[in-house]
Amino acid sequence: MKLRKFCAKCGRALTNDSNNYKNFLCNDCNSKIIPNYVIPEKLTLRNCINCGAYSLKTKDQEYNWQYKSLAIDDSEFLKKILKENIFLKFDKKFNVTSEFSFENPDLSERIDIKTNVIIKSKDNPEVQEEILINLRDISCPYCARRRGGRFDAIVQIRIQHQKDKKKLEEILADCLKIEENENFKRLSNFISKIDDVTNGFDLKVSTNAMARVFIARLRKKYHFEIKISKKLIGVDSEKGSDLYRLSTLLRLIPVGKNDLILFEGIKYHVKSISKNRISLQKVSGGKIKNIKYSEFHEKKWLFLESNKPGDDFIGR
Repeated sequence: MKLRKFCAKCGRALTNDSNNYKNFLCNDCNSKIIPNYVIPEKLTLRNCINCGAYSLKTKDQEYNWQYKSLAIDDSEFLKKILKENIFLKFDKKFNVTSEFSFENPDLSERIDIKTNVIIKSKDNPEVQEEILINLRDISCPYCARRRGGRFDAIVQIRIQHQKDKKKLEEILADCLKIEENENFKRLSNFISKIDDVTNGFDLKVSTNAMARVFIARLRKKYHFEIKISKKLIGVDSEKGSDLYRLSTLLRLIPVGKNDLILFEGIKYHVKSISKNRISLQKVSGGKIKNIKYSEFHEKKWLFLESNKPGDDFIGR
């Protein structure tokens, strides 16, 4: 015998058109339910006194830190972070639309802000609630980490020839630009410290993910020999697994395309440079020789120059 289903409120028989009846009610009764909206009456908007980033905080939860773009005004920024952090999930859960209204908010005045939240629904009456946003100046955890010199990875940049000293300055400028862009996207991405060393510098980087960004971006512009090592620094207290600090050495390839070099006593043009090999073309005879980055710096070679074809080559 097949059991029939009935609406828990009006007793109407439920058809087999749908096997999913919310709250054990028919569609008509279900549409008349007014959701019990739980909206926080008070929020805290924290502003970092060091980097200027903002983060919302409720009684039970802290939300991500983010920068305020200069292209957006205070009202639009408040709407954006309220929507992204709280009301996007809220709207989806209750199938409603939330709208906000402010009275000319000015974050620079450090005065608490009141906002009206208007909740619109297709099946239920419009609901209006008032939220108080308390402004508070603190130091964000990422600035605290930066000041404390904490880092999870090291990116080592090295040159192999003194002619590349100016290029080393260019690479450092690129690194700082990469950090600026990545830190704006995510505050956890930053350079904790830069150490000058012989023939290069070391970047003490906040996360392994940030280190991978540096490596990927720099390799698009420069040719590097790459070596990776790791050092045990402790044990994860939750997982019980070993924790390692990754160090990545980026050794700049000293030659460029069309350079003239004396390699193991033979004159070559640098024909091309690939991801991990250098292709050399013999000046007399045109034969091609491919050599790995890891082998190139171990061989005897030097730069040559010629003002005109046929001139004698002079070691640099």
